[in-house]
Amino acid sequence: PHQKMPHLNLKFVLSFLVLTVTTFVASSQQYEGEGEYIEAYGASDTYYQNQQAEYYYQGYEQPQGDDRLKVAFTSAVGWIVGGALHSRNLRSKLKRQYQKESKALHTQYYHDVYKLQEQNDELTSYVEELQEMVRRVEEKARMGALQRDYDEFKQPDIDGDDRISRAEFNLYVKNYLRNYPGLAEKDYPKWEDFDHDGNGYVSFAEYSKQMALLAQQAT
Repeated sequence: PHQKMPHLNLKFVLSFLVLTVTTFVASSQQYEGEGEYIEAYGASDTYYQNQQAEYYYQGYEQPQGDDRLKVAFTSAVGWIVGGALHSRNLRSKLKRQYQKESKALHTQYYHDVYKLQEQNDELTSYVEELQEMVRRVEEKARMGALQRDYDEFKQPDIDGDDRISRAEFNLYVKNYLRNYPGLAEKDYPKWEDFDHDGNGYVSFAEYSKQMALLAQQAT
């Protein structure tokens, strides 16, 4: 696949080109000054001849104008390529660092989500247990109240047929008022209040319904 050229900083490239041109101009001025020096003082200048002989003796040649341009161009290309490689390496390093940090962040995120899910499941289970406990307590209380009502219902039921006749009701009220002389007959509910269907008998359902109604009126 075609590799995308790395992005170069325009300011960096322009600054480098200006530096290269400046170096080239300074080098040209230096060699022009040496030519003027030869013309002014001639080849009899011992110092210059010694320096020139030493220079050639070491196997170097003075670069001409085209050579200096090539050197400057080669240097510019080297700097540009080096900058591009450095930029690419830096971006690769930053990309690897970002991927590493991103992976660590995602791992921590999923770990936190998993822990929250576990806590939520535990809380849901705890709430369900509390609701079940409350239901059992309410059921027990309801059954206890129902048992108390049934025990009271069975007191007038002399013959034990799970229903109260008018005669059994009147006898129970008479004995009850005898045990509590501070109460009058008008303070106790009437027979008609319990016999809802008017069939001459009070069932446990009718008795419980009437007692719940009296308790509601009392509050």
